[in-house]
Amino acid sequence: MSKDRSVILDYIKSAKPRSTGHKILSQDEFLGGNVAQIEYSDNSQTLTQWVIVTKQHKGYADSESQLIQQLESASNKDRERVDWINQVFNISGLIALILVCASVYLTINTPNGNIPEHLKASVLTIVGFYFGGLVKGKKNQASA
Repeated sequence: MSKDRSVILDYIKSAKPRSTGHKILSQDEFLGGNVAQIEYSDNSQTLTQWVIVTKQHKGYADSESQLIQQLESASNKDRERVDWINQVFNISGLIALILVCASVYLTINTPNGNIPEHLKASVLTIVGFYFGGLVKGKKNQASA
């Protein structure tokens, strides 16, 4: 827990270099990191801010509405990491991988590298649909 405290305090000290007298008022776990309310002095004024530190995101907020935005941003960054894993390791990805490996195996072990045309066409069609779906999904996410 003391390591978590030092990470939070190090972040706020780097974000607000003139600040002094840092004190953590509250702290909760969030997405493998922490959300903490910090009190500190800056130019002889006592200020209170929220600090969010996760593996994917670091930020601070002055108000509760900014805190909500920071939490949403951290959640989106964490979700992007999980979505990539789900896109690669799903049923259609596994089928495409098996077909590509089978066609490579047949190319290497078949005399003269001759693979039947119907097998080539089916492999290329399935792999094309798989990668086309990935590209279409990325375009839909970018437009949303």
